[in-house]
Amino acid sequence: MARNSRNIFYFTHLLVDNILIILAFFSVVWIFNIVAFPELDLLEMGFLLYLLTGWYISSSSYGLYVDRSEVNVIREVFRAINCIVIQGLLAVLFVFTLQLENKYSRLFVITYVVLLGFLIPFSKFVLKRVFKYIFNRGFLCKRAIVIGDGNGGLNFYQYLKKNRFYGYQVVRYVKGEVLQRTRGSVSAALNRIAIGETGLGRIDEVFITESEQPTFNTREIANALAPYSVRLRIIPHVAEMLSHNPRVGQLGGFPLISLRQEPLEDIYNLTAKRVFDIFFSLFILLSICSWLFPIIALFIKLESKGPVFFRQERWGKRNRRFLCFKFRSMFTAAPDTNTEGKFQQARKNDPRITRIGRFLRKSNLDELPQFLNVLLGDMSVVGPRPHASLMNKESVETIEKYLVRHQAKPGITGWAQVNGLRGESTDPRLLESRVIYDIWYIENWTFWLDLRIIFLTFWKMIIGDKQAY
Repeated sequence: MARNSRNIFYFTHLLVDNILIILAFFSVVWIFNIVAFPELDLLEMGFLLYLLTGWYISSSSYGLYVDRSEVNVIREVFRAINCIVIQGLLAVLFVFTLQLENKYSRLFVITYVVLLGFLIPFSKFVLKRVFKYIFNRGFLCKRAIVIGDGNGGLNFYQYLKKNRFYGYQVVRYVKGEVLQRTRGSVSAALNRIAIGETGLGRIDEVFITESEQPTFNTREIANALAPYSVRLRIIPHVAEMLSHNPRVGQLGGFPLISLRQEPLEDIYNLTAKRVFDIFFSLFILLSICSWLFPIIALFIKLESKGPVFFRQERWGKRNRRFLCFKFRSMFTAAPDTNTEGKFQQARKNDPRITRIGRFLRKSNLDELPQFLNVLLGDMSVVGPRPHASLMNKESVETIEKYLVRHQAKPGITGWAQVNGLRGESTDPRLLESRVIYDIWYIENWTFWLDLRIIFLTFWKMIIGDKQAY
């Protein structure tokens, strides 16, 4: 009987990590003599449950238990470290939100994070060694046959042979053309091929790697395998046109293949990002904007006539229109288009920009009202920057894959902006580079990446950005 080594590996890692989190939490509680073990109250248990929930969400976001390839041991450790950092941030948030600084000091949180930083990465190396030993000796492995033509089938066969952490023992590679030329039925041919392995009855899975012009009939092979307890897996030839990390799912009984992976389509990631957006926006609006808004509004009014806020239609997720808020940085009568009727972006030494507006744009303070858009759900703190509707209509005609950037909520700041791609982008090559960065962000989103972008944004506000004008 085939053993589901993937689930065993997944749940072993998940179980060990949760045990280590519980062990680390109780150890720190005991070290700081906060409460004796028999006297644990609802606060400690709630704190622990909160940390375990945070670990599950962050580990799902980072795909901590997905890729089991041997070459990714170090990458898995780095993913674990990211989750550990988030554990520290969650602990700080819990303590300060409930005002428990007297009970849980900063040293408590630091000790907890340091302890996790040692235990969990160490457990990853140990578990990798254990499962490598188990899989290399054929235990918990599924016996598999690979059927294919050309380089695709052979490459997949060699990949499974090399990466034993996927839990497969590949016993044969069968060329499709050889199978089709064999006399008799396909079922009999497969049995003769697998006879050295005591027939198909001892084979757990058969992989078929299709090519654009296959020399075998996949349906015929599937029908031949139907009487056996063999799981058939098919790698379609359309895999050649997919991105490096496509998403495979199911709708009813119909298989679906998405051309690109979008982490923010996952409900856990989407919820985590939305919760962060709400709390971070409220923090900025209450702690900074509550006193800074009136000051900026006064300077805007003193310099030029017109409203304090500027509202402009922009495109959000799935091209949905919304009104984006900004502090007005230009004169009220300033035109949006040039003499040719095309959208006119702000440029260096633009005469349409007021003196206070130039300072606001240089320091990014003109974007602060967009935190209201974040609370309304039209925007996120981090995401592809939204462009004016007229600019979108013009760019669609010149930039390939331009609208792909609208598969995520637009952000106040973004991956392209912290990499120097902000400001005027009349050159199509600059705009195309911005789109490439935005698509990369959509396909590779993590909670840690958002925090990194936010940090880099504040850092550029401090040191200045020559592209800001």
